[in-house]
Parts: sequence; structure tokens; C-alpha cells
Amino acid sequence: MTQAQTQVRDAAVPAPRRQEHPWYRAHLDGLRTIAVYLVVAFHTGLFGFRGGFIGVDIFFVLSGFLVTSILVRDLTAVGRVDVRRFYSRRVRRILPAACVTLLVTALVYAAIASPAEMLDAVGGFRAAFIYVANWHFIQQATDYFAADVNANPVLHFWSLAVEEQFYLLWPLLISVLFLVTAKVGRWRWWLLRALVAALAFGSIVEAFHVGTHDLARAYYGTDTRAYQLLAGALVALAPQLSKLPGRLRAGAQATVPFVLAGLVFLGTSALDMSPITRGALVTLLAVALIVGLENAHRGVTKAGLGSAPLTYLGRISYGTYLWHWPVIVVISHEYTIGHAYLFVFTCVIATTLAGISFHLMEHPLRTSRRLDAYRVPIVAAGLAISIFAGVVLIPAILDAGSGAVTGAAEPGGFNSKLRLLDWRKARSDIPSLPDCLGKPVDQCIVVHGTGKTLLLMGDSHARMWVPAFTQIAQIEKLTFAVAIDAGCPWQRDLQYNLGAKIADECRHHQADWYTRVVPQLDPDILVLVHQAYDDPARPHGMVGPDGKLRFPTDAAFERTLADASTSSLRTLRRAGRTVVLAEPVPVSMHGYDTVSCLSQGRAPKDCAFRATGEPTGVERFYRSIARNDTVTVNLDKLVCPRLPVCDAVIGNIIVRRDASHLTATFARALAPQLEALLHAQHVLGRS
Repeated sequence: MTQAQTQVRDAAVPAPRRQEHPWYRAHLDGLRTIAVYLVVAFHTGLFGFRGGFIGVDIFFVLSGFLVTSILVRDLTAVGRVDVRRFYSRRVRRILPAACVTLLVTALVYAAIASPAEMLDAVGGFRAAFIYVANWHFIQQATDYFAADVNANPVLHFWSLAVEEQFYLLWPLLISVLFLVTAKVGRWRWWLLRALVAALAFGSIVEAFHVGTHDLARAYYGTDTRAYQLLAGALVALAPQLSKLPGRLRAGAQATVPFVLAGLVFLGTSALDMSPITRGALVTLLAVALIVGLENAHRGVTKAGLGSAPLTYLGRISYGTYLWHWPVIVVISHEYTIGHAYLFVFTCVIATTLAGISFHLMEHPLRTSRRLDAYRVPIVAAGLAISIFAGVVLIPAILDAGSGAVTGAAEPGGFNSKLRLLDWRKARSDIPSLPDCLGKPVDQCIVVHGTGKTLLLMGDSHARMWVPAFTQIAQIEKLTFAVAIDAGCPWQRDLQYNLGAKIADECRHHQADWYTRVVPQLDPDILVLVHQAYDDPARPHGMVGPDGKLRFPTDAAFERTLADASTSSLRTLRRAGRTVVLAEPVPVSMHGYDTVSCLSQGRAPKDCAFRATGEPTGVERFYRSIARNDTVTVNLDKLVCPRLPVCDAVIGNIIVRRDASHLTATFARALAPQLEALLHAQHVLGRS
């Protein structure tokens, strides 16, 4: 007997058994349908589906199960994985539809977006073409002053990148593990399962650990998502689970409707939990559902999932996922419509485009027997097309043109030697920011001085003032530290309505600020900054300590903010400490972006906007509670000297880098005026 025959024999002895029923599982396509429309509901903001992002978690488990099932068939049949065939089929299945979606999206976006918006999107398109979008958006998510990640028309490609990275590595890894376990004979498959389970366990432990200090990294990372794909892989590696004995089989079948209902429930807004915890629960339920469905010969749930409409929608779900987010971005860019209408329009348009793509391109390419003979050329061509499109075509399509701004406005009273008249540079004019979450608090110190300690605390609007306070600290000999997290108010237990991922990360930061950072740094001056919650130009929904979402139109909105502020200030005040409440700076109506205006070649005077100029309810509350140790500072006239007109360019410096944040250069230029204002309020001493 040859060595190859021996390997095949050894592999087959304890190997997973062949399935008696056809390989195709219609009910899993039905599950894909549920998963993809949960994602659409989440992305369109449909009421009651704040957890709908779990559709991606379901996709990961299904992908791990189905892909590993293919690899197991190779291992049990010939003792090795046909890597060339596997990669060739993956390229034919994934790449053509993705390339068409990306190119069409780029062309449409170039037609409707400003040059500044196109510049923001280039990096995401490039990363999507080469399937590293998840790592690109991890960097973007940690750079809170970068362009709004959620406005990127290819944001959803992060999950495809995770899957493609898994597809690239998993066949090689399982092949190595299969060879390594050859010497244990009939225990080979048990050892292989144990090794895969260990990898999955390590991944989920890492996800929870990383999630305590960097939720975006834990959510988008391939390594911290691998456990979901590996969980599906474990089911494929143990097909005995598909043929449970006696009562276990009946029990598994009986749980199917309840497990499916549990999955959908996790996609709703009913539960408030970390996305990592939610993802772990979804993984457990998805595995249980696959096992239950595999053991169910009949049943209403399995029949429903395997029905013709759900099966068809599941077969084209890949295309639906590809198209749904660009559709949302394009519609939202041009129109303001309700969430329910946006959900319906997105479902109809994305599903229609997916059906066309499936019948004209995806299915013919995937099932072509002629293409089976060209495995290596197909893989090589796919890689070449992706790289060429990402490196050459996308920059050409989204060429943002010149960044120069001419005819800078010069309102009186502003004089600075600094200069910033390139909107491209303004877009990325972002102050660096230390974060000591999970680290020694001295790593949050920006300037070490010999005088008092000043701590700047709050959300991304606090961050934009870092350059000004850095310069003030250097002049005043202060020790300057920061406690800042984007999308995170300084008030404890108060959250922006920005989704579960950001809210959970904010809670971690708030807890750290109040229990460790502030007590250990013990600042003499505590400056609290946040964006405008209740400015009528750009109101925000807020989640209070009671967990209820309230909007500025709600009667209890102002009281919720006042109560949260009062409670937090009670903790933050101490004898000898001055607390500074910085009133939010003026914002433009409906997120009007002056840099986008400037990028279109318009004169700076034409890119100014008018602010209300009136104090909001929160600002009036701050003024009402001012006392000797708590002062308020009004920054409106610093940012908008001609209030209520807010100029796009002042003193040869572009003022804002997006719809609400100041450029680092402009904030630095305001340092002398801010220093004088703080002296006038006796925060730094008398001027």
C-alpha cells in the first residue's frame, strides 16, 4: 500500500461521515435571508432593530460551517485540500460581484459627492478592493477626528475583508493541522477539533479583553472575529452533531423555533449589552440552530426557512449585502426620509440589483465548468484586477482635484502667523490624542509642568481644543492631561444615540475617568467640553441614566441632561478645584460642511453659515449653576467673530475640518484668546 493510500485510509477511519442527504441545504439560505435583512434594518435605523448588526455574526458562523464542510470533504476523500480549486472558486464567487459594486458605487458617488467627500472615501475604496477594509476602518475608528466613518459608502466591506482573510488562511492552516495530527491515528479528528476549539477560545478571550479598552478594534479585527468562523468550522468538523441519537435528536429539533426566535430577539433593541457579548450569544445560538436544523427532518421552521421565497432571497443575499449600504449612503446624501421608508427603498433597490447581478454574472461564473480548468490564472487575474482597480482606477474616479483655497476671508480682530488654506490638509488636520484606558494615568499627560494640573475631559469636541490648551499649558507652566473619547459625554451614564458599539466603549471610558483618572491625577482645573446636545441646528438624541432614549423635542430631555450634569458635577467637585463648563461652539444647520463647500472651488465668503446665536437650554442651565468653583465659558465669539455669521476661513486659516470640529491649526491660533478668556474668569489667575 502506498503512503498516499495509507494517509487516505487513516484519515477516513475516524473521519466525519458522509452525509446521506444532498449537500445543498435550502434552510441555510433562508437563514441568510433573515441575517441580511437584519443588517439592512440596523443600517437604515429601523425602529426596534438597534442590534440588527448581528446579521453579520450569523454570516460568519454560516461561512465557517459551509467553507469548512467543503474542506472536510477534500480531507476525507483524498487526504488533502485542493488549494488551487478552493481559491479559484472563492475568487469566482466573491470578486466579480464585489468589483462591479465597488466601481459602480465609486462612479455614482463621484457624481453626487463633493471633492472633500470623495477624498474621504478613497482610502476605504482602496482597502475594500484589496480586502483589508476592516483594518482600514479600525484605524479610522480610532482616529475620531477623521472623516465620518459611517458616511463611507464601502464601510460594509469590513466584514467581507474578515471573511476573505479567513478564506486565505484557513485552508492552509487546516491542512497543516491535519498533517500534524496524523500520528495519533484514530484520535486524529478529535485532536484536530480540540486544536480548532482552542483557537476559537483564544479568539473570544481576546475579543472580550480588547473590547474593554478598544471596542472598534475588537469589533472589526480578524483575530477577534475568528471565533465565530471557527465555531461554524467546529460544527463541520463534527458531523456527528448532524445525526444525534434518539432523544437528543428530537430535543435538538424541538429547539429550532425557539433558537431562531432568540436570534431575531438579539437583533432587536430590547437588550442593552456590549456588541462583543451580543456577538458571543449570537454565535452560540447560531451553532445551536445549525445543529437543530441538521437534525430536523421536518418542522414548520425548517420548512419555512427552506421555502422558495426565502431560499431565493438567501441565494442572492451576498449581492443584497453588497448593494444595500451604497444605496443607503446615496439616498441619505441626496434626501432626508424616514427610517421606515429608507428601509423599504433600500430593500427593494438592493434586492433588485442583487438579483440582476446573480443571474447575469455571479451564478454563470460560479457554475462554469469551463473556468474550472483555469484555476491558477483565475486567482492571478483576480488579484491583479483588485490591485489595479484599488491603486489606479479608484484614485482616478475619485480624483478630488486641487486643494487650494483662494480669496480667504479676513474678519477683523483676528491675527495669526499660522496659515492653512488647503482644504485637503484641513480635512486631516487632526490633533494627536493619548488614551490611558487600561494604562497608567500618566500616559494621559500631554504637557508636564511645574504649576497647576489641568485636565480636559469630554468627547471629540474636547479633543479639538487640545492644541490650544497645549500651548496655554506651555506658557502657564501647567501640567496638562486629557480624558477624552469621541462620542462620549463627560457626564457619567449619559450616552449619545450612536449605537451599541460606541455606547459600550463610552461606558468603559466614563467609568475609568471617574474611578481612576480624575482621582489619581487630582487636577486643580477640570475643563469639561461636549458638542451641542440641544442646538436646534443639529439636535442629538441622548440616552439617560435610566436607559431611555430622549430627543430635544421630548419634555424630559432638558431635565435628563440637567440631572446627569448635576450628579456628575457632585462627584467631580472638590475643595480647591475649579470646574470649567465650556459651552458648545455654534454648529451649522443639518451638518453643513464648510470644507466640502470650499472643495467645490467656491469663495470662502460663500461657504460661511449662520448660527442661531441664542443660548440653548443646556447652556442656560450651566450658567444657572455657576458659582465660585464652577465657571462657564462662552467660546462662540472666538470661533465665530462675526456671530451669528460663522466664517469658513479666518485669518488665512480654514476654521473647521468637517461639519462641526475645528481644525487643529485654528484651535492653536485661538490659544492667546482662550488664555485671556480663562484669565478673565480667574481660572488661571487674574490677567
